[in-house]
Amino acid sequence: MIFVSNEGANYVMDTIVLSGKRELDIYMNPQRQNLIRCMQIAGVPMTPKQISDRLGISASSVQHHLGQLMELGLVELDHTEQIHGITASYYRVLPKNIQIGSLVDDELKHQRLVLMQASLSSIFSGFATYCAEHSEATLGPEQHGDMLTGITHLSPAEATELYGLIRAFLDAHEEGAEGAIPWEYALIAYPAAEKPHA
Repeated sequence: MIFVSNEGANYVMDTIVLSGKRELDIYMNPQRQNLIRCMQIAGVPMTPKQISDRLGISASSVQHHLGQLMELGLVELDHTEQIHGITASYYRVLPKNIQIGSLVDDELKHQRLVLMQASLSSIFSGFATYCAEHSEATLGPEQHGDMLTGITHLSPAEATELYGLIRAFLDAHEEGAEGAIPWEYALIAYPAAEKPHA
């Protein structure tokens, strides 16, 4: 696992590069992906019991998964509180970018591809459900969700700038704020080939 600081770029969020099989195995576990998503949507530190109640799994399982995610440096203990004489531990997801090595050609390439496909499928399924449950008539002008596709023409410097702008905006909104609701997203951009996709 490698930690890369992006302080020289237009954004400052650290990146965790998942470089080995153990790191990928920890990160791509579906239950851990659900746990991370649950905590990010909540936008506030949570106890294992709170996460357990939302996910429908035991608090001890949540504690195990949190330990694994802490090993990656993705989750940390935020604080503890005394509640009815019991110490409650609150955990939070750290503001980190996760890089799975999409372009690395090694024995873990298939595992990375499966992780990307599962992530995109989950986000698209959520979007499809959102579309099925809502219509223009049920939403106000400030509420929407959409998919944008197309081709844009960028120099290498402009591509780097675009990535930096997107990353900086998303990083600045990583934490929950008053009046803000969680938005789930998947952004894919890459140099296009002349030939159509198979």
